[in-house]
Amino acid sequence: MEKQPHRLWNQLGSLLVPKRLATTPKTVTNERILQELIRCFDASLNRESIGTSLLFDAYYVVILHPATYTDRLAALPVIVNEAVNAFYERINRRKKAEDRIVTVASHWHFKFGPGTEFDGRPITPADVEVIGSLTGASLENDSLANAPAGRNLKATRRVKNTNVYDKLDLNLPSFSHIDFRESGAFAIRIDPTLLSTNTPPTEHVELTPAVALPSAVSNSSTVQSPVRPDALARIDCYMADQNTEQTYWMKDPEVVIARQEPDNEAFANYIRLVSPYVSNPHARIRYDASTQVFQLASFSQHETRLNERVVARSEPANPAWVELPSPSQILLNGVVTLAFQSTL
Repeated sequence: MEKQPHRLWNQLGSLLVPKRLATTPKTVTNERILQELIRCFDASLNRESIGTSLLFDAYYVVILHPATYTDRLAALPVIVNEAVNAFYERINRRKKAEDRIVTVASHWHFKFGPGTEFDGRPITPADVEVIGSLTGASLENDSLANAPAGRNLKATRRVKNTNVYDKLDLNLPSFSHIDFRESGAFAIRIDPTLLSTNTPPTEHVELTPAVALPSAVSNSSTVQSPVRPDALARIDCYMADQNTEQTYWMKDPEVVIARQEPDNEAFANYIRLVSPYVSNPHARIRYDASTQVFQLASFSQHETRLNERVVARSEPANPAWVELPSPSQILLNGVVTLAFQSTL
């Protein structure tokens, strides 16, 4: 009998504070996102490989609840870096002497975006939705809004309510409400030298202590060793909308990054990019010989990020300079990636 008041208070407490509200909601950790990416990669490696040819997904879309996305944003570059290291390790662990590694893409591509629903399925703060594919269908919002309903993406995706990744067809318009063009876009060049050894790769991305190279994880890390003694810096440009890349050498103390237009063809210190996502001008890079420091200024109405930090817009006539470490990644409008590395 003496236990009855105890039960009464417990029952009353359950009525006032339902257990489902009293329990602490699950949260998505960095390790959880990493493991989901690795599982998706493993599933694609097992499914896509043919005979002695090792074939695997190179494009990954990760959809998180908006609260989770905001909370994890600063850690995304490190997650991507760890994922790519794990990909190389798994390929080399599986590779036999007679095997041939087949890469459909030239880069590992990662797109992270916030969403509360995907493909008719709600996304909660405890969910991680990972989709992998051999080749990338355009996931830009403008093109998806006009995508025909029957246009599908062949994808590796976790089957609902299981931990099994299976090959599925996804309707592209189901991505249209998710914004992948802000931050959270990564493109890392696939390094053939890391695919030809049976030893696990070393950390191939150098993260500066102050900034976890975001989208840059990627790119600043994959810049090849400079080989031009007459240049101040090397700038590798990757345009995700066209899946093309090009290398520029910074020979002048100051260069302007701009969309190619007839009005800037005469300027020798312009890096002219053929992309609608780049402004004219978009940014400037300069080398201050007195302090031996590189600096960056942004002039575009569209977002410019330096190592995942937004660079405040200023006017070309009065640039607001920020220090540009080496190596670094500059992301223009969420689409064009510049991997910067000093040669000094």
